[in-house]
Amino acid sequence: MIARWCALGLALALSGCARAPETKAHPALWRVGDADTTIWLFGTIHALPPGVDWQTPAVARAIAAADTLIVEVPPADPAAARAQFVALAEQPGLPPIASRVSVGDRPTLARGMAAAGQSAADLDGLKTWAAALTITAGAGHAEQASAAEGVEPVLTHRFAGKAIGALETRDGQLRLFDRLPGTAQRELLVQAAIDAQDAARGYAQVFKAWAAGDEAALAATVAPLRRNPAIGKTLLTDRNARWASVIVRRMAKPGRVFLAVGAGHLVGPGSVVELLRKRGLKVERVE
Repeated sequence: MIARWCALGLALALSGCARAPETKAHPALWRVGDADTTIWLFGTIHALPPGVDWQTPAVARAIAAADTLIVEVPPADPAAARAQFVALAEQPGLPPIASRVSVGDRPTLARGMAAAGQSAADLDGLKTWAAALTITAGAGHAEQASAAEGVEPVLTHRFAGKAIGALETRDGQLRLFDRLPGTAQRELLVQAAIDAQDAARGYAQVFKAWAAGDEAALAATVAPLRRNPAIGKTLLTDRNARWASVIVRRMAKPGRVFLAVGAGHLVGPGSVVELLRKRGLKVERVE
């Protein structure tokens, strides 16, 4: 599976939406606190179809009580996000996209591009990692997912007038992909093509696990990232460690923080939640 939470979130941030299913979601929420500090850890999905109600009573209470919001990257309008993506993704003189995978994988790539509504002409001028994200975004159209309907814009609106911080920059996130070795980028590309051909994979699988707050299912969606050491280290292991350290430092200051990151970072081995517990903090699930 493609990098479910990092790639999917960035890719679907570029996609659109059309229908409005009514869906009640119960995403996971954790809390870590001491005498004068409370930090809620909320697992997000970065793009949603319209009409998804994810603000359970517990989540709504945490949002209302918090004085600070921390998200993965600072809020940005879609046009600015797209321009930032294009600036790093495009590169003149690249070999054709089909030639970047093995002969045996070329039919898979062709079928995946077709399923995602993409053509070789669309992808030839993109770096390999960017082509993978573009295929993922195209496949996301089948589920009508859009970053405009995602969790982060709602949270940004709810925290208007309060402090809003970010763990990373948008450019920094994109450069994580840009620095991946060529073999890892090709793996992302082929897996994106595979996922695009199966409606039960990719976004649909992630959304179902997230909406149910199912930790085991969420962990299963992110586990394939670790199969490639470079991908797992860059997109999961190192980031989770950095974010856990940020939370530990923030616990030294009084206040109430609502921290919202991709749900895949909060579940399973090596997750932020596990790392915090290993560092002696009591983290309890409240939703």
